[in-house]
Amino acid sequence: MTTPDLTHAVRFDLSKGTVSHDGGASVVVSTKAFGELITAVSADVRARIASEIGAAMGARIQKHSGGEKGVRGASLEAVVTSLSGELAIAGFGTVAMERWGRAMVMHVTHSSVDAPDFLAVLVTSAISSSTGAQAFSTVLSKQDGVRILIASRSAAERARKWLDEGVAWADAVARLHGSAS
Repeated sequence: MTTPDLTHAVRFDLSKGTVSHDGGASVVVSTKAFGELITAVSADVRARIASEIGAAMGARIQKHSGGEKGVRGASLEAVVTSLSGELAIAGFGTVAMERWGRAMVMHVTHSSVDAPDFLAVLVTSAISSSTGAQAFSTVLSKQDGVRILIASRSAAERARKWLDEGVAWADAVARLHGSAS
């Protein structure tokens, strides 16, 4: 998998008043308006919006990678680079991967949207869509960007339980190594 050339990923047709992102219709909206929209809707609707956007990102990653097999055969770093490009084009910031033993933590920074739960669903949906494997997540930290644990359902639930009990996020991730994740 090579990093896709995103040079002309977003196109503006001013004569028609349209915007397309990698061939699909898109809109450009201010971050303030978008932020107000997603914070005004219920958590369920916010998650559905994030899931749709993330799934579209994952589909584009697959398209540029030669399909699901191409994504699965690529290095983790290449997939994260593609995901970071997708987030950047959409204005959701960039993402970097942090490895904590077997745990994978995605660190989203510079996002124009201050909605950690939205970003977690978006990133998880993009990963699930691009790989064809269901991923689960929980927000670990909202400091210095958003850190998101990507894991199995049970590992994400255990980490969430520990975080809710007041365990520091780094300690929660470390605890996962003591059990099957």
